[in-house]
Amino acid sequence: MIRHFISVAIFLAGIGWMIITSGGVIWHYLDIPTIIFVVIFPLVFVSILFGFKETAFAFSVSLKREIKKEKLVNALDFFKIYGKTTWIAGFIGAFIGVIAALIYLEDKAALGSNLAIALFSVLYSGVVNVVIITPFIIFIKKKLNLLNNSVDY
Repeated sequence: MIRHFISVAIFLAGIGWMIITSGGVIWHYLDIPTIIFVVIFPLVFVSILFGFKETAFAFSVSLKREIKKEKLVNALDFFKIYGKTTWIAGFIGAFIGVIAALIYLEDKAALGSNLAIALFSVLYSGVVNVVIITPFIIFIKKKLNLLNNSVDY
C-alpha cells in the first residue's frame, strides 16, 4: 500500500513538474465538467452494472486481509471494466471537443477551449488509469497469485 502512494506521488509530481517547467499553471489544467464526464460518469455507470456493494468492496480490497477468490475476481473485473470505460469516455470527450472546435473554427476563443476539452478528456483518462485503476489491478492480481500459489495438502 505504501508503494502505491509513493508511486502515485512520484507520478503526480512528474506531471506537476512538467506543467510548471512548461510555463503553465496547475489550475489551468483543471476542468471540472470534463473530470465529471471522464471520471465520475464511468464510475457510476460501472457501479450500477456491478452494484454499489461490489463497488465499495472493490475499492476496499486493499484493506482486507482474508478475501475469497471469487470476490477478488469480481473486484478485478470491476477495475478492468472501469478502466476501459474511462478510456471510452475520454475518447468520446475528445471527439466532442474536436467536433465543437471544428464547428466554431472562425471563433478563436471557442476554438482554444474546445480543443482543451478534447485534450483534457484523454489526459484525465490516462491519469485516472495510472493513479487509481492500474494500482488496484496490480494489487488484486498479487492477492490472486498468493491464493493460487498457496496449496493446502
